[in-house]
Amino acid sequence: MGSEDSQFATLVMRHLFQARGIDMSGYSPSFVMRSIKKRLGRSGAPDYPGYLKLLKKSEDETNALLGTLSVNVTDFFRDRGAFEAFWRSVVKPLLLSKIEGGGIARFWSAGCATGQETYTMAICIAEVVKDLDPTRLPMITVLGTDISTNALAKAKSGIYTKEEVKGLSDNFLMEYFRKTPQGYEACPALRKGMRFSRENLLEDPQSKYFDAIVCRNVMIYFSREMHDKVATNLYHALMRGGYLMLGKTETLMGAPREAFEVVDLENRILKKKA
Repeated sequence: MGSEDSQFATLVMRHLFQARGIDMSGYSPSFVMRSIKKRLGRSGAPDYPGYLKLLKKSEDETNALLGTLSVNVTDFFRDRGAFEAFWRSVVKPLLLSKIEGGGIARFWSAGCATGQETYTMAICIAEVVKDLDPTRLPMITVLGTDISTNALAKAKSGIYTKEEVKGLSDNFLMEYFRKTPQGYEACPALRKGMRFSRENLLEDPQSKYFDAIVCRNVMIYFSREMHDKVATNLYHALMRGGYLMLGKTETLMGAPREAFEVVDLENRILKKKA
């Protein structure tokens, strides 16, 4: 990456921090610049100064850039084997422990993009619940967060196109979604206890005491320093003995790594040490 690109990326990141309080300094510079160039080409701005001027006056363009930077690549049951492991090794034992010990079961989809991962987690939970005593079920909450307000608007709507629901089996699609003129909408029963909110994973978590956090294919875009910051934040957001699930290409490093024990190495399921 040339010096001009590097300097412009710095100017844009400075604007995002001043305008929105979002610190992008931990992101890979080349990744940030690729995202900027993608938006520059679509915005119609003639050059770098023109794009920065547009950013400073347009909330819509700022949101669009943040949406690109948040890596909104997601599908229902993206990597099916990993979510089957989540279903088997996290959701089931967690809910059984809540039935025995009481309390609320809290799940967090961190970096949820447009929400498919969050709804996938909800389906896994719903399938486990089918085999449990309905009179003894704990309260269950599912939180989905992302830095992009555009992505969150899509997640909150719960409406997806035919192409976007291709990762769902016919049975899941029929049971948990209803056909609408806009596509397929998540049913109210699936959305019970679910909410979405904007959150920057590089900042201290707004909510804590989670029993399970899924943060897949997010930290690979951070520098080592910011990777450790996010991992530490996730650690502090978890209950003692809580579960953390990463993407298959991701791993924890340094001090955060020592704070977890491995439950399923292949599917990157970890458990916070007591």
